[in-house]
Amino acid sequence: MQEKQEQTISRQTVVAQVMSRVKNLIASGEFGPGQRLPTEQELARQFGVGRSSIREAMKVFQHLGVVQSKAAKGTFVQDRANISVEAITWALLLGDDDLKDVFDLRQAIESICFNRLAGDVERGDAESRRVLDRLNEVVQDMRHAASVRDSAALVDLDYRFHETIIEAGGNRLFIAIYHTLQAFMHREIEASYTRITDLAAVAEDHGEILAALTSSPRAGAVDRHNKHFERTQSLLGLG
Repeated sequence: MQEKQEQTISRQTVVAQVMSRVKNLIASGEFGPGQRLPTEQELARQFGVGRSSIREAMKVFQHLGVVQSKAAKGTFVQDRANISVEAITWALLLGDDDLKDVFDLRQAIESICFNRLAGDVERGDAESRRVLDRLNEVVQDMRHAASVRDSAALVDLDYRFHETIIEAGGNRLFIAIYHTLQAFMHREIEASYTRITDLAAVAEDHGEILAALTSSPRAGAVDRHNKHFERTQSLLGLG
């Protein structure tokens, strides 16, 4: 029984080593998105391991979206957009990150996207005007939800307001991470609401961000957006 267990551990270690070697090949630039990796046989010979270990490692990479196997053509490195969001989700769920860590991550991502959006608005970019229209619709819906004290709807709209800003930033990785953070975001928003007696203040806070985007210079809009995070951080007791 012990011998079988040792063989299993040894086999898992070999697969992990294979994965590490393949990661190094990609990180070094030897292989990039769209390029075909060596065959199982070639990798087995290069790494000095059995083909079964190569095959198991490639199965893991396929599940993560790192590589794609094409019949009769080989195994190709995937573009970043194909990486499984599930992997990011579980990394967050199983980590020991506290709310402060998640808040900091969210703020870093959104601040970059907001700065870009403010710049686009200042230049009169046509797409940015459409983003402003979407944000305005969300703010109006937030005001209605607040007026009828529908906190659940307000939480969803709060998330959508910030999601619109992230999507306007145009960074696919940021968008994927933000969507992954949805469960954490809802918890953060709900927690901040527990210290607010007037839900209308939530809608007006977001309305002021939109107003700053529309009428203030870029620096002023960014400053108002930062104040929103400072306020939320204070409500959550993270300051």
